[in-house]
Parts: sequence; C-alpha cells; structure tokens
Amino acid sequence: MRKIPWILLTLLLLLGLVPSAVSANSEWTIEGAGGITSISASEDGSRLAVGTHGSKTNVYNQEGKLLHETLAKNVVTDVSLLNDGTLYVASDDRHLYAYDAEGSLRWDVDMKRQVKSVSASSDGSVLAVVIQRSNDLLFVNALTGETTGTAEIGTVMKTVRISGNGEWIAVATADQYVHLVAKDGKVLRKFGADGQIASIAVTNDGYTAVGTNADHVELFDANGNKAKAYDTRDSVSAVTFSKDGELVGAADLSGNFYIYNRGGKKLWEAKEGKAGRAVEFAPDGKTLYAGTDVGRVLKLDVGSVVKSAESEARLKNILWTALAAAVVAAFLLLLLYMKKRNRLGIFKDMWRAKWIYVGLAPSFLLLFVFLYFPASSGLFHSLYKWQPGGTTTFIGLDNFKRMIDDPYVTKGFGNLLILIVTGLIKTLIPPLVVAELIYHLRSKRLQYGSRTAFTASMVIPSVAGLLIWQNFYDPNTGLFNNFLELIGLGSWTHGWLGDPNTALWALIFIGFPFVGILQLLVLYAGLLAIPGELTESAKMDGAGLWRIIRSIHLPMLSSQFKFLIILGLIGIIQDFNGILIVTGGGPMDSTYVPALQMYYAATKFNDLGYASALGVSMFAVILVITVINMKLIKSASD
Repeated sequence: MRKIPWILLTLLLLLGLVPSAVSANSEWTIEGAGGITSISASEDGSRLAVGTHGSKTNVYNQEGKLLHETLAKNVVTDVSLLNDGTLYVASDDRHLYAYDAEGSLRWDVDMKRQVKSVSASSDGSVLAVVIQRSNDLLFVNALTGETTGTAEIGTVMKTVRISGNGEWIAVATADQYVHLVAKDGKVLRKFGADGQIASIAVTNDGYTAVGTNADHVELFDANGNKAKAYDTRDSVSAVTFSKDGELVGAADLSGNFYIYNRGGKKLWEAKEGKAGRAVEFAPDGKTLYAGTDVGRVLKLDVGSVVKSAESEARLKNILWTALAAAVVAAFLLLLLYMKKRNRLGIFKDMWRAKWIYVGLAPSFLLLFVFLYFPASSGLFHSLYKWQPGGTTTFIGLDNFKRMIDDPYVTKGFGNLLILIVTGLIKTLIPPLVVAELIYHLRSKRLQYGSRTAFTASMVIPSVAGLLIWQNFYDPNTGLFNNFLELIGLGSWTHGWLGDPNTALWALIFIGFPFVGILQLLVLYAGLLAIPGELTESAKMDGAGLWRIIRSIHLPMLSSQFKFLIILGLIGIIQDFNGILIVTGGGPMDSTYVPALQMYYAATKFNDLGYASALGVSMFAVILVITVINMKLIKSASD
C-alpha cells in the first residue's frame, strides 16, 4: 500500500478502510497434481501434508522442503497429519493409508468403498472415516487400521473433522445438516446450514465453521446455535480454524481466500487462481496455507493481519473517544460564545418551532441518505480499489489514469461529444419552432388544444417509446426497411442498429421530430411572459415576424435557454438508459458512452472504485460546462 499522509491514514483507520497487507513467503507447485484436494498441518507446525487430484500426497517442512511423497491409486480425497508425523491418507481407490514420519507405509486397509474423508485428533487417539454412501461414521484404530466402532448418523455423510483435543467430532451430511458427535460415538446434537455443505472445521471448545454453496461461512457454537455468518463471493470450498479457534480461514470456487475473526469481522481477502480448494492455518496462527485448483500451495504470512486488526480496534476506540470529546468541547464553546453575544434566545425560538423541525427532519434525513451520502461515498471511493465486502485499497489517482487507457471510455467520450451537439440541437430548436407556432395561433382554443395534444404523449413510458423505435429499426419487420421496399428503394434497407457506422446515428434519430414536452412548455411559458407592448411597438415600427423573433423573442428567452441547456447537458452526459436498452453499447463499441461504462463497471465487474471515478469525472465535466454556460449566456435578469 502506498504512503498516505498520517492525518488521512488516521481518518481511514477510523473508518476501517485501510487493509492489512499479507505477503506470500513462498509458493510450492506440485507437478502432475491436477489440483489440491486437502491440506493438513501438524499441531507443532513442523510439517504440512498436501493431498492432490493426481493421487499424490506431499509432506513438507516449515521451509517448504519436500520430506517425502506418497502415491495412491486414485484421487486423494483427504489427509490428516499428527504431531509425531504420522500421516493418514483417504483415497477414491477405496483404501485408507497410514504412513510414518519417514513416509514408510504402516498399514493399508481396503475399506471396500471410496473413502471420502478422514480426520484425527492431534495425538491420534481418535480417528474417524467417512465412506461413500454410508450412514455410519467409522472409528478406526490409529495403530492397526481396524474398525473399532461406529456412530449412527442416519444419512449419507460428506466429510468429518475432529478437534485437536479429540473431544468434538463434526460430521457434515448431504441433507445440509451437521452432527456433533462425542468421541465415544454418541451423537450430541444436530443443526442445519443454509446450503449444501462443502467443508467444515471444529475447535477444541465445540465451535463449528460450515462452508456452503450459499456463498457464506456459518459459525455455530457448541450448542448448535448460529453465532455468525461470513459472506464470500462464491460457493465456499474449504474452511479451517486457527489452533486457538479465534480465526476462521476460508476459500471459494472463484479463487478467493479469506480470514475472519470469531467476532464476525473480515480481516483479509485475496484472489489467487481460478478456484481455491484447501486452507490450513499454521499452529501459531501467523501463516495460512492456501491450495488452488492448479496444484499450487501458497504460504501466506497473515500475522500482520491479526496484529493490525487488534491495533486498529484499539486505535478506533481512542479516535472515537477523542472525536466525541471534541464534539462536546466544540458544543460547549459554541454555547459560551452565544452567551457572550446574548444569542441563547435562538434556542427558545427553536423550541417554539420544534414541531416544524420534527416535520422537516425526515426530508433532511432522506436527502442525506439517498443523495449526499452516495455522492460523498463516490467521491471518496474514486481514490480506492473498492469492492464492497472485500478489500478497500487506497490507490490515489490510478482509477483516473486507468480511464485514459480504457478504449471504451475514450471511444465513449467521442460519442458523447456527438450526442451533446446533436442533443442540444434537439433540445432547443424543434421545441422552439413548435412553441412559436402555438404562440402565434390566433385562436386561444387552438392554442390550448395544441398544447394538450403535445403534452398527452407524456403518459407513454419512455421505455415503451424506446422499444417501439427499436422495432422500427428491425432489419426484417421494421417500419423503415418495409417503407423503403414499398417505395422501390429496397437496396437502401439496412440493419440500422447492427452496423457500427449507423448505430449511433440511429440512436440520435430516436424521438423524431424531437419535440420535448418539458422544453416546449418552458419555452411557451417564456413567450407568454413577454410583455405584449414590446411586440406591438415593434409592429408599429414596421418589424416583421422574423425580426420580432430575432430581436425580441430570442433575447427575452435567454433565461429559458440557459435552464434548458444546463438541464440538457446533465441529462445527455448522465443518461445511458436508451443505449443500454436498444444497443447495450454495441455493435462493438460504436454506441458506448462513459455513463454506460460506469454502469457496467459497477454491476458486471463489481469494480466500484473505477465506477466511482467515472462518476466523479462526469460530475467534473458537467460542472465545468455549467459554469461556462452560466458565464456566457446572459439572461434578462443578468
């Protein structure tokens, strides 16, 4: 993360928006692995076992040196590593294997069915196995591999995990339930998850983390009550606890890895590869091992995450306390100042009008929530790489620099210039012509009827109008092509919206003859406000109709022109609805505009920092054009 002035850094910490950095110490790639299936670390942290789709199980030391490699006859579905280096390997080849610390085979038991999961306590006193399509959890003697007992679960199981102390056994079943089992095989309780369970983990005090396809990790206490739920970006593929149970690690199928604390706060998130498959904490909780679908194992230093979260929490408390004290002090100073100036009577006036303030409060609250807060948030987050619910990283002006190299934005600004010029012409000239024609009708009834006829079209929804015009342009059944064929110009028929050379102009032509109702009413009202004495005097001096329009009407309508130009510019720059509905920005990028790119960045690509920067840029353009317009066009009141 780049250096930020300490005052800004303090404010960002107060807001909780400065992410903690996580560094990758090393990366191991297991050749021919075809993807990681499971990871298990010994409780003393000296060894790490990695099971793969390629039938391999590799054991590494803390420095990432390969100690030994074992090979099954099919996919390794699960591994469990003890403190003494003993390794248990479950495989789809229907066998359960046990290896010693040197990698020599201790025993190999044919379980008659595919072994889907294996887990053991840290000392190997409890070893449990899940067999394909079995309703009973098997307990196995760690020394011989013999089955010593069962726990009747009653439904098909998917995976099993045993706490380090061996007191808690969590079993996930295919019907979205988790069963907590004692080491004697007695089922203690049963509780349900919100989705299909892909992975579970259990702590020494009975807390269970459950990863589901509902895009979150659920945390249950020892009584089966849901304590927390952590959101993820995709279906969860793996979960794990730190040794002390205070941290939860997770991976999802989009390649995102996460760390949460038990209190429900996300401490870190990063994307590594296309799909995450396994996660495991080192015993000290300062290292996270992350396995991906391409045979990579990442050793990530996450100690700074935890330390930073703790210091950040303390700093937040201090800052909030200081802020509260500063607000109270400022309020007391204000009261003291008002007392010296004999201004305290204003509180009596406010109290008398208290119900008026109560009535205004909802309006101000809604304005702040839905207008001022989103605008301030967009301005603030334009300086960040921002994904709500994920990491928020300060990147300065990088989002704005990215716009310069974005071909969709540069093409969009070119299209926007064309739309601004043609849009202002459509906004001013056709409504002005119609307003003049209605104004010069001799009959008041005809004036009223004409106004009503034009304004009646306002009841047609704008989306319906766009869809009607889209059908007009249809290359097969559209009105335009059929009309051309009817008058013998069939060679002129065209796929108007499907050709990059004509699509933008076809969009511009939508709405012909471009008589905007609001613009018409504004200009017509301006004409009615012109004093009749001016027109009569001009006629007595011999002025004709065109001279009256040029010398009286147009100057007297300057206020209306200024208003309509500002309103039109804002609408043209911000609007993308018609383009989204009719062409979606295509064909290719021929009808792209910056507002459409902003919409896609926010909705399709979840890149809200970049979308915020685009919004801020459009705001700046509108502001500059508005100021220029206000300075150049002088109204009668100016």
